[in-house]
Amino acid sequence: MVDGPRAAREGYCVLDAEEREYLVGVVGCGPGFDTILEIVAGEEFREFLPPMRLAGVSGLAPDDPHLQAPLLAGVPLYPTPSELFAANPGINLVVELQSGCDCRALAASMPPGASLIDSTASFFLCALSNAVSVGAHCRRRLDHQKLLLEAIVDEVQEDIALVSAAGKVVDLNRNILARLGKSKDSLLGRPCKELQSGSDDPPFCDPDDPQSPFSMALATGVKAERLQTAMAADGRLRYFRTYAYPVSNAVGRVGHVVVFRRDITDRTQGEISARQAERIETVGRLSSYLAHEIRNPLFAASGFARRLSAMTDLPGAAREKAAIVVEELTRMEALLTQFLEFARPVGGTVEGTAEVDRAAREAVDAVRAEAEARRVGLVMDIAPELPPVALDPALLKQCLVNLLRNAVESLPHGGLVALAADRVEERVRLQVTDSGRGVTRENLENMFSPFYKRDQCEYGLGLAMVKKVVDDFGGSVEAVGQPDGGCAITLFLPPVLAGATH
Repeated sequence: MVDGPRAAREGYCVLDAEEREYLVGVVGCGPGFDTILEIVAGEEFREFLPPMRLAGVSGLAPDDPHLQAPLLAGVPLYPTPSELFAANPGINLVVELQSGCDCRALAASMPPGASLIDSTASFFLCALSNAVSVGAHCRRRLDHQKLLLEAIVDEVQEDIALVSAAGKVVDLNRNILARLGKSKDSLLGRPCKELQSGSDDPPFCDPDDPQSPFSMALATGVKAERLQTAMAADGRLRYFRTYAYPVSNAVGRVGHVVVFRRDITDRTQGEISARQAERIETVGRLSSYLAHEIRNPLFAASGFARRLSAMTDLPGAAREKAAIVVEELTRMEALLTQFLEFARPVGGTVEGTAEVDRAAREAVDAVRAEAEARRVGLVMDIAPELPPVALDPALLKQCLVNLLRNAVESLPHGGLVALAADRVEERVRLQVTDSGRGVTRENLENMFSPFYKRDQCEYGLGLAMVKKVVDDFGGSVEAVGQPDGGCAITLFLPPVLAGATH
C-alpha cells in the first residue's frame, strides 16, 4: 500500500503496515524457477519484499532435475494447478512459469483475491534477485573495508575523532576511549569539548574558539593545525600538535571535521635540547675568544690599580677611587674565570668518581652563608649507601652549587630549598627544589639557555653550565614546576659499577 503524499515527498514506497504474509504457489518450472524459490525462501530479500511462504508447486515431471533442489525439500508437489489451489485455498500470490500457459484460464481457477505474476512479469523478480546479489556483494566489501579502516584507526596511537559541523562526536578511535576511560556509546553524540581529559589537557576540539583548528577547518574548508602546550599535573611540560581536516558532502559543503591530535612531547623536548646545546656551544666559543682577548689587559690594569691603591703618598680620595677600581676589576676577573670554565671542554674520559653524599654536603656548606642572608632554609635528604657517580668531584660540587644558588636567588623574601639524592632504576637522582612562586611554560622551555631573562626570571651561565656538564658525562637534566609553586631541577647521573676502572 502506497502512502501517496509521503511517497511523493520522500521518493519511496511504503509496504502495508501489517506486513501480511504472502502464501505463494508456483505453476511450472520454466526459466527463473530457481530464482523464484530463492526469493520466496531467502531472508536477504525481506529488506525489499514482505514475508512469503511457498505453499506448493505444480507441473513438475517425475524425472525433472529441479526435484533435487534443496529449496524444494518438504514442499508439496501437485500434478495440476487446480489440485494446488484446492489443497491450498489460502494462496494469494501465484507465479506462472509454464510455457504456453493460458493465463486467463489459470487466473479464473485461482483462489479468490489471489494475484498472478506471469512468466513475463517474473523477469522483474529475477532482476531484483540480481540486484540484491550485487548489493550483498558490495555490502560485504564495504563491511570489510569498514572493519579494516576501524582496525587501522584504532591502532594509531594518537587521538582521532570525527566531529559533525555542530560540534558533536560522530565517531572516535580507541586511543581517546582509553585516555578518557569511557565507552564509545557514552561519547557518541556528545559535544566534542568532552573529549578533553582535564584542566591540564589542552582542548581537543573547541567550537567556541574561532581560532581552534576545528573552527578554522569548518570555516575555510582547508586543513588547519595548531601547536598546543600544557603543564601536566606532575609539573612537566607537554606538547601537542592538533590537526583538523574538513570533510565535504556531495554538494561541497563541509559537514564533518576529522580532528587528529598527536603528543609530540618527546620530539619537541629533543628539539629544544638540541637548540640549547647549539646555543651553549656558540656561547662557549664566544666566551673562550673574549676571555683570552680580555685576560691580558685586564690583569695588567688590575695590577696597576692595586699598586695605586697601596701607594701611601696618594691623597685619600685617590686611594679610595683606586680601591673601587680594584674591586670592579676583581669582579670582572671572577666573571672571566666563569667564562673560561664554561668554555672549557668537560667531556671525554672521566677523571675520578664523585661521592654523592660528600659533594652534596660541600655544596650546601658553600651556599649556606648566602642562604642565611636571604632567610632561606637549606635541608638535605640523602639516601644511604648511594654508589659514586661517574663525574669529576669538583664538577659535581659546582653543579650542585649552581643549582642551590639559583634556587636561593629565586626566593627574595625567604623560603626553603631542599637537596635530595636517591637511586631510581639504574641512575642516581639528585634533586633541588625550592618553595618559590613557580615557573611558567616559557621559563621551563628556556631554563637551561644561556643568559635567558623573562618574567622576573634571569639565568646566566649557571644552569647552562650544569646541563653542559651533565650531558657531556652521559647524564640528563630535567626541570619541572611544582604543583604548589616552586621549581624542581633533577640530575640523573650514571653510577659507577662495582669493580669498574677508569
